[in-house]
Amino acid sequence: MNRLIAAANFVHTNMPAGTDYLAPRLAPDDAWDVAALMVSQPRSQKPGLDKDFPDLLSQPVDTPHGPYADSLGEQQHKYGPFAPIRAMLARLKAETAGGRTPPRPAGPADTR
Repeated sequence: MNRLIAAANFVHTNMPAGTDYLAPRLAPDDAWDVAALMVSQPRSQKPGLDKDFPDLLSQPVDTPHGPYADSLGEQQHKYGPFAPIRAMLARLKAETAGGRTPPRPAGPADTR
């Protein structure tokens, strides 16, 4: 559960213990805060994570490890905001579907 969106949904519908998803007790904002704290904790890294999504355009927007199809950074992919990521991926998918090759993602030094 190292992806923020999945963790926030889980926390909202299951915390505190005994909570039913039909009657959540935590406010959505509180669930996002708890989930952000969870995913910010250090964890061991499994080797080969860069091969999890061969098609980078199908990678979930909140995947906390690269490589990414877009030029947005790891922090944004981990914590959001996710709307700009979704918009950029939609544009890249449209370009790919139209026969154009999407541009190569910018490196970390490129701040444009």
